[in-house]
Amino acid sequence: MIVVVEQTRTSMFINALLLILIGALFIIDENLALSVGFIVAGVFLIISGVVPMIMAKTVDLMGVIMIVLGILLIAIPNVFADITFVIIGVIAILIGVIACVIALSNTTSTSKIVGIIVGILIVIAGIMILTRIDLAFVLFGIFLIVAGGLNIVAAMKKE
Repeated sequence: MIVVVEQTRTSMFINALLLILIGALFIIDENLALSVGFIVAGVFLIISGVVPMIMAKTVDLMGVIMIVLGILLIAIPNVFADITFVIIGVIAILIGVIACVIALSNTTSTSKIVGIIVGILIVIAGIMILTRIDLAFVLFGIFLIVAGGLNIVAAMKKE
């Protein structure tokens, strides 16, 4: 079975506007952006846990877990935001170090230099996220806004 998913022009506009909105939130306040994101995720988790149980007229463990996690995301989004910052920062640092190590094994000097520069930039980004330097979030917000703008252009070109 092959499943083909095609976005309609309307859904492309909605996705673009959401990217722009989330990007603006990251520029304004990264905690607010993540809190709103976790609250929305919590609502979706609750719905995803409740609806199948209502349809099946039964209670299952996965549905209950989804509901509990959804309630936690809504109740304490800032805790999940703090955890997310730490996880993303640590992962970025690890990826940057791994990129540097891989770059050192490259045979050409250009590949080596580019790989090391990219690795170092990823490590710096991870440190910026861990130390909550606002520039990292502003850049991420700008990236999301640009992506949203590009999606709007793509939606307008779609027939």
